[in-house]
Amino acid sequence: MNLSQIDILAAGVAVLAVWMCGVTCLKMQVWGLSGQTVLLSGICVLLGREEAATGMFILALVVFSIKAVGIPVFLSKAAERMDITRDRGIYNNSTQALLMGCGLLILGYFMTPKVAVPTMMNQGTAGMALALIFIGMLLMVTRRLALSQIVGFLTMENGIFLYGLTQTSGMPLLMEMGILFEALVGVLIAGLVMFRINRSFEHIDVTDMRGLRH
Repeated sequence: MNLSQIDILAAGVAVLAVWMCGVTCLKMQVWGLSGQTVLLSGICVLLGREEAATGMFILALVVFSIKAVGIPVFLSKAAERMDITRDRGIYNNSTQALLMGCGLLILGYFMTPKVAVPTMMNQGTAGMALALIFIGMLLMVTRRLALSQIVGFLTMENGIFLYGLTQTSGMPLLMEMGILFEALVGVLIAGLVMFRINRSFEHIDVTDMRGLRH
């Protein structure tokens, strides 16, 4: 398989997501998410250059501003305000989570021929997008704190965005920007919910909410 610059950047996004599986420091998780999004912005720039599409350059700027800078800064400040630094996970330690992330990356690679659109260039990105979605789900399931689960959700959203960006033709720019702003609004709402949970229960450990059943 011949890899283009876009394929290599997509692989970088997926590798960063795998690295995040083994990280317990919340700030490192958040800035790992930021690194993912910087690479996605680079993919937008490369696509804009290949297709001579000005809209792609605008999209790259919006993606960088909102998801690479704005959301990570918001989540980092939320973590500082709630005085939380680490999330050691629920069912497994960081080494096990890292191995599971590697397994999902390999699975995405081998599933590339099944999920890639034959008529599109950069077919290698399809498998990396699928791996991102799986890894985002893994982070959401295995993390203990609500903030870490938000990072997992945004990682999964990055996978969906990457697939739509590289495996479809002619996706309207307004639709792509609409998805970004929906993600931004979702994070802001989740942040408000976290603050309310932290104020009421003095923590944001979602596993302890099972006690509400009794």
